[in-house]
Amino acid sequence: MYTSTRFLSNPVLLLIFWLMFAANSFAQDTPTSDFTDNGDGTVTHQKTGLTWMRCSLGQTWTGTTCRGTANTYTYNAALKLNRNFAGYSDWRLPNIAELQTIVERNNYSPAINTELFPNTPNNAFWSSSPYVGANDAWGVYFSYGYVSSGSGRSSAFPVRLVRASQSLDIGLASPSSEFTNHHNGTVIHQRTQLMWQRCSVGQTWTGSTCSGTASAYSYATALTLTSNFAGYTDWRLPTVTELASLVKYDTSYPSINTTVFPNTPTNYFWSSSPYVGNTSSAWGVIFDNGDVSDYSRINAFPVRLVRASQSLDISMADLSTSLTASTNRIPLNQVLTYTATVSNIGTKAAINAQLIIYFPLRGTTYLSGAADCVADNFSYRCPVGTLAPGASQSRNITVSYTRRGATNITALGLMDNTDSDRSNNSSDVITTITR
Repeated sequence: MYTSTRFLSNPVLLLIFWLMFAANSFAQDTPTSDFTDNGDGTVTHQKTGLTWMRCSLGQTWTGTTCRGTANTYTYNAALKLNRNFAGYSDWRLPNIAELQTIVERNNYSPAINTELFPNTPNNAFWSSSPYVGANDAWGVYFSYGYVSSGSGRSSAFPVRLVRASQSLDIGLASPSSEFTNHHNGTVIHQRTQLMWQRCSVGQTWTGSTCSGTASAYSYATALTLTSNFAGYTDWRLPTVTELASLVKYDTSYPSINTTVFPNTPTNYFWSSSPYVGNTSSAWGVIFDNGDVSDYSRINAFPVRLVRASQSLDISMADLSTSLTASTNRIPLNQVLTYTATVSNIGTKAAINAQLIIYFPLRGTTYLSGAADCVADNFSYRCPVGTLAPGASQSRNITVSYTRRGATNITALGLMDNTDSDRSNNSSDVITTITR
């Protein structure tokens, strides 16, 4: 971890740095406009629904600022803390994912929005989260914004209490259920609404895993990376806050959900966020244990690309497919008609949609069907083209069977662009063929 003591002790360099920093309008992680001032010494973060005490425990809210000195506690003592404040009795120590949501890495000494949280000590603050790799616990160093798993539990640190989120569960496990799998090498994290590439850059998505070795880049090169993966061209390097949202705090080596992000290197990953404490460093996340720290920009590290919040997307397509049969039981060599329908129940056009009906490989004779459909061994493929939101298209296929038994027929809808929910893309019917 880089330490900037020497840099900060030189007043000329410090003045130059602050002039450079003032000339750059970095977007804030925690702008005051994202919080509601409850007028009672608490603020509510609109993005997370978490309500925070504005003062560290031990300080007193005067109506305009925090007066006094923050108390310090060992980890075990901090876990037991509770208070009656502002009319609520359910205050508690935040977990490490929650505590990170108020880090402001465009500030340091302290790395927090001091308009919201005045007189915050330049110190580590305890979270409630134990570190699974050792008898340590997670904390945030609000001097510079580091997130560290190596805080010894006997250390004495300040705390800031929080009330449970009223709108969002910010847990530690990053379960697969938090991610929507688009089956094209991308997922959307429901908590953040960010779309991620499942593989590190340099690896190849095989349909089930990430093969190959992740490439490594300097910070400057990583910032320039682009991609047209899965039909999108707006992939970019994530901010450090976005990247840290993938950390899985209940495991390590790697500290990420390997079902969602298979074969992730246990390595430092670059974010796009510059480190304001030293212009030659930048922020990243170490996915062996989940620490958030800075490194020199000349180092070569892997990256994972992200797309802008899906909440900013105008719409998404969603195919739904149904299949019906004129009868579910029929003698050999008799005519049977299937009707397959594909609908776009989303709010964005489905591009190059297809409707595919899968039949048994043996014993099926195609008798008639739509002119634009092509029989290919055991499938009947019908191009649909662009399917507007709310639109549907159907195809009829007439067949006969020369083999007895029960057989399963499947209709599947596919498209070139991302489907917001693939669970409703297929439909099945069972037909019994008698003598």
